[in-house]
Amino acid sequence: MWKQKLGISISNNYSIPTTEIIKMLKNIGFDAVSPEWEQNADLKAIADTAAEYGMVLQSLHAPYIGSADMWSKDKNVSESALAELLLSLEDCRRYNIPILVAHTWIGFENIPEPTDEGFENYGRLIDKAHEYGIKIAFENTEGDEHLFALMEHFKDNPVVGFCWDSGHEMCYNHSVDLLKKYGDRLIMTHLNDNLGISRFDGKTYYTDDLHLLPLDGVADWDYNAERLKQSTIPEFLNFELSTVSKPGRHENDCYSVMPYEQYFTEAYKRACKIAYKLHEDRFNLQLNGTRGQFETT
Repeated sequence: MWKQKLGISISNNYSIPTTEIIKMLKNIGFDAVSPEWEQNADLKAIADTAAEYGMVLQSLHAPYIGSADMWSKDKNVSESALAELLLSLEDCRRYNIPILVAHTWIGFENIPEPTDEGFENYGRLIDKAHEYGIKIAFENTEGDEHLFALMEHFKDNPVVGFCWDSGHEMCYNHSVDLLKKYGDRLIMTHLNDNLGISRFDGKTYYTDDLHLLPLDGVADWDYNAERLKQSTIPEFLNFELSTVSKPGRHENDCYSVMPYEQYFTEAYKRACKIAYKLHEDRFNLQLNGTRGQFETT
């Protein structure tokens, strides 16, 4: 899109090869893709296809099931989680992916305080990232006190940045303005929509994290755009979306019945609308300049 490059996160769970999805996304108009790391994912094929079709690999999403284990005082527990993160970091180096997106916690009940062992484990990951020339983008999820602790602990480390998930902010972080806190360290976005917190008691649960197309939920995108304007906007504005409804929910069902071409084209249209909000003044300036040329001829 003119004035703003657009990216999209991709999974390994399509009914057609992910490489075919990459070709489709290029034809639709996206500039970059961000795959997710899994043991059996064919990242070489993804990287080769992206290179062939001129698509940038913007980031790699690290495994997150072991995020809580990173804070364990038991090394037998934490070492396994750290080993997975280091494997994904190795793949970033292997396939020239500049950013690894990492969660800092998983779970909703009995969340403990951050531990010195956790800082040490993440420090080992960050040291290796520094060696490889790769940045670590900590993403806002549930357990935001662990995000806050890591961002503070590594606040002077140039390797560490912030990945803002707009939907997570609405449901997991109770709409706390995280761009106000970390917008100057923003290096990655996961833009998506949802319906906020569904429970009357205000407790968060993962089924509220819908990853709807922007403008299909209750997010205030004018507000989000204004906050992004005050932040360091990454070169590629990335969208993390899902065609699959959460258990017991049906909000994404309408996406799952769409052909992939139709769904990703709609995603691109929404992405362009959000990008326009970020650069509306520049668009209007260009438009007014063009009108002035016509008036003088």
